[in-house]
Amino acid sequence: MSAAALHIDEPVDISLRRSESLTSIELDEIWSVTDRYVETERALYERKLREMPEVGLWRTRSGVLVGLVSLDVYRVDWSGRRSVIFFTSSVVIDDRFRGRNLVLRTGLRAYWREKVRRPWEDAYWFFDTFSYKSYLILPRNLGVFWPRRDSATPPAIAKFIHHLARERYGAAWSAATGVVRRSGHKRLRPATAPIDPSHLADPDVAFFEAVNPGHREGDMLVCLVPLSMRQLAGAVLRAMFKRRARTRSRH
Repeated sequence: MSAAALHIDEPVDISLRRSESLTSIELDEIWSVTDRYVETERALYERKLREMPEVGLWRTRSGVLVGLVSLDVYRVDWSGRRSVIFFTSSVVIDDRFRGRNLVLRTGLRAYWREKVRRPWEDAYWFFDTFSYKSYLILPRNLGVFWPRRDSATPPAIAKFIHHLARERYGAAWSAATGVVRRSGHKRLRPATAPIDPSHLADPDVAFFEAVNPGHREGDMLVCLVPLSMRQLAGAVLRAMFKRRARTRSRH
């Protein structure tokens, strides 16, 4: 089935895979989706993808790949506590399948897997983005996250973010701006997530534009989300209400 033949009401299944297990056919599928939205070199992209331990693949029931997220789950010791970090990257979603909470659903699956093993550890979602659409996952679905427009990042959290980002990005990370400097090898295509004056009427989009003005060229805003049971339960309830509202609007 071609991507053009997709039906937007098809259910989407999630599979978590080791990146090293991806076949050449799957890599072709991944590139076909990614190349529509991201300007980058395929060889570089696939090398970076394989450097991440896992990848979440999102397929319709008819077998069409409509998106993916790469995932690195690891542990850090900070301020006398050990925490589990869920780092995500390379997120691409076919525009017709946005609104399905695929990133959150994939993250929940990995979260429960880790919580069963070590339920006492604190957990955080850590990621970077040059798309306001990815950033909006936070204010639309979660109660606690950083950075945010309505309050400054607490100093202790800012130090934790700096610790995580410095380890992952090295000299490309700027603690002063909260942004990872562009690599020059990857950016969104101009039509993927443009911000025009109408978008800026949304205060969360305006905030993203203000704190990451270089997003068009590939600068990435770094975000951190504490993954508490209360926070995730709230995200699940919001997703259920939104899904019901969309279903009612189509009938």
